[in-house]
Amino acid sequence: MPEVVAVFIPIIFFIVAGLIITLALYFKSREKQMMIEKGLSTEQMFELLRTREIVKRNGYYLLKGGIIMLFLVAFGIIGNTIDRIYFFGYKYWEDGTKYWDNEPVYSVWFTFLGLGIGAIVAHFVARKVHVKESAQK
Repeated sequence: MPEVVAVFIPIIFFIVAGLIITLALYFKSREKQMMIEKGLSTEQMFELLRTREIVKRNGYYLLKGGIIMLFLVAFGIIGNTIDRIYFFGYKYWEDGTKYWDNEPVYSVWFTFLGLGIGAIVAHFVARKVHVKESAQK
C-alpha cells in the first residue's frame, strides 16, 4: 500500500502545479478583459498595470537572502561547535560498554534559530534601506 501512495505523490504535485499556473493565467487575462469592458484606453491600462507592478516589486531579495544565509550558517556553525565540544564523544551503557555518540543535539536547533533571527533582521534592514531610499527620491 505505501508503494501505491508513493506513486501518486509526483502525479498530484504536477496536477496542483499545473492548476495553479492555469488559474494564474486565467485570472490575469480576466483582469485585462474587465479593464476593456470598463472602457479604459490602452495607455490607461498599461499605466495601471505598470504602477501595480512597481508597488508590488521589492528589490531587496538578494539583501534579504544574504542576511538570512549569513545567520543560518553562523548559527549552524555555533550549534555544531557546541555539539562537538559538549556532546560528541564516547559514552557508556549501563553495563559498562563504551560506544561513540555523535548525534547532533544543538546543530539543527541553532540552524533553525538562525533562520528565524535572520529573517527578522533581514526584514528590518530591508525596510530601513527602503525608507532611506524613498527619502532620497
